[in-house]
Amino acid sequence: MTTLEIATPIKAQQVNRSGGFELPCSADAAFPLFSAEGERLWIKEWDPHPVFPDTIEFRRDTVFTTGEGREHAMWWTVGVDWERHRAEYVRVAGESHAARITVKIDANGLQRCYVNVDYSVTSLTEHGEALLASFAEDAYATKMRNWQRQIEDYLATITT
Repeated sequence: MTTLEIATPIKAQQVNRSGGFELPCSADAAFPLFSAEGERLWIKEWDPHPVFPDTIEFRRDTVFTTGEGREHAMWWTVGVDWERHRAEYVRVAGESHAARITVKIDANGLQRCYVNVDYSVTSLTEHGEALLASFAEDAYATKMRNWQRQIEDYLATITT
């Protein structure tokens, strides 16, 4: 049995952010885009690898990894509610931080939806403290705008 080792422990700090954006598609179409496999469609550098089960499924208790070196992280899909279009993940990158991410998508008409993304990020090391800067209010708002643009660019490729 191995244990999760946290490099260079510090006094942990936590940042909570919530933000969102509108998309030109139904909530049913948008929801799978926030699965581990769905994010491959709109995030070029996203490359998850299955831990359990042997393939990455968009369901509760799926575990996968991303990144390498300091950026290596273990993801656990805590919950997936297809009816409510809600997914929750826990991410632990032992060299920097732990995070809880919740995505909730609400219909806004037949072919529009609103995506809300909540992050709770806790620094675990000095590297994690630096990461918290990327969750400053203005940086998080920029992240949401970038996600919106990336997803809209992907949606444009499948509707043309």
